[in-house]
Amino acid sequence: MKNAKSNTTICIVGRPNVGKSSLFNVLLGQRRAVVVEQSGTTRDRHEAVIKAGRNHVKLVDTGGYLLEDKDELSLQVKSQIASAITEASVVLFVTDAISGISPADEEVAAILRKSDKPIIMVVNKTDNDRLKNDALEFFQLGFGEPLPISCLHRRGVRTLKTIVAESVEAAGAAVGEEQPRCLKIAVVGRPNVGKSSFINSLLKDNRVIVSDIPGTTRDSIDTFFNWEDEDYILIDTAGIRHKRKIKKVVDVFSIMRSKQSIKRADVVVLLLDAADGITKDDLGILNFIAEEGKGCLILVNKWDLAGEVEGLTIEDYEEQIIDASNELSKFPLKFISAKTGKGVVGVISAVKAIDSNLDFKASTVRLNKVFEENDPSTISIPRRKKRPNFLYITQSGRRPVEFTYFVNSPSMVLPIHLSFIENKLRENFPFAGIPIKINLKASRKARKFSPKPGS
Repeated sequence: MKNAKSNTTICIVGRPNVGKSSLFNVLLGQRRAVVVEQSGTTRDRHEAVIKAGRNHVKLVDTGGYLLEDKDELSLQVKSQIASAITEASVVLFVTDAISGISPADEEVAAILRKSDKPIIMVVNKTDNDRLKNDALEFFQLGFGEPLPISCLHRRGVRTLKTIVAESVEAAGAAVGEEQPRCLKIAVVGRPNVGKSSFINSLLKDNRVIVSDIPGTTRDSIDTFFNWEDEDYILIDTAGIRHKRKIKKVVDVFSIMRSKQSIKRADVVVLLLDAADGITKDDLGILNFIAEEGKGCLILVNKWDLAGEVEGLTIEDYEEQIIDASNELSKFPLKFISAKTGKGVVGVISAVKAIDSNLDFKASTVRLNKVFEENDPSTISIPRRKKRPNFLYITQSGRRPVEFTYFVNSPSMVLPIHLSFIENKLRENFPFAGIPIKINLKASRKARKFSPKPGS
């Protein structure tokens, strides 16, 4: 599987807390990257498509370059920065007017000189004229005249956009037309279930940072890639957990971004840890996916470990977790190992099938034929409950999938009726992996739906 290639890539680099993610958000025109006053918030590369002049280009945010840290996580951040610079057509070297030139700035400058890439020297936090004058000291880094900006007050941003557009034109490999729609796939789950490992296995590249440290992924990371000549966007997300388990401000924003990623995705891939089965946090995530009406594929990861338990088969395991929550029976379930790659190849095909189901439109004639043969009014209900008269049904929406059932009195309809209707819809139409919403509408005067002759 290969990464989708954009002709021109603009990469943002610099040490921590100079405002790289703020600049990324400003150029993108929306708050996509998490921004807090905490060193090392951004760790992975973060991608988006922006318009630079008349061209559409890929914008890449990177983690902060730390001078002396040599732990595994910091080394992976540096590796991601190096890869981003190698792939870049133009580099935005972001520094801080308030702090001035630091040893870390000088080391980043040395790396950029060796890269032989076009460099735009950006001095952020020049919030007043005095700081604007202070920005001139960055001349000595050797990248020409520094451009003073303030992401906070939007000073100098328009000039920067003009310079970026000119640099894109000079690069000579810009995308001159708008990017086609990409199927967006959000990969979600609790912390440490293997989301980043799964993405790297799918891409066959160490594209996102993997660590045993909980909370390694703090932001929602978009990665463009191509599979069988079709473009996709994979969204790696921070682990979602119950609010009582959240201890840091950055985690609050990370989980908010994860939920926003679910909202903007076409299909969501929910990873479970095979060793843990289905937990309350997993069910909470699944409920949120269903509330948003998103298609969902459930992956049981680390099956290479769970499968070693004597006598445990996929069928047994699937039966156990569906017994724990019948909601899981509505969604396709696949067993994978991100570590070994087993089962990963078939994931995109399964996601495409779910995405196709989101566009399915059931005809009103066919719907009412199904419920003429399976009338919800006839099912067993508790004594002393009045039976509603179900008149006719129609599909009222796609993405999310919704139906409207006209009845004589919606207040008489019980949850058992809605479950019956949903089950029949799933039995007769291709809605595997799709949440179904059923709206009830009062219609005392309407009669049962009867198709026209020849329909």
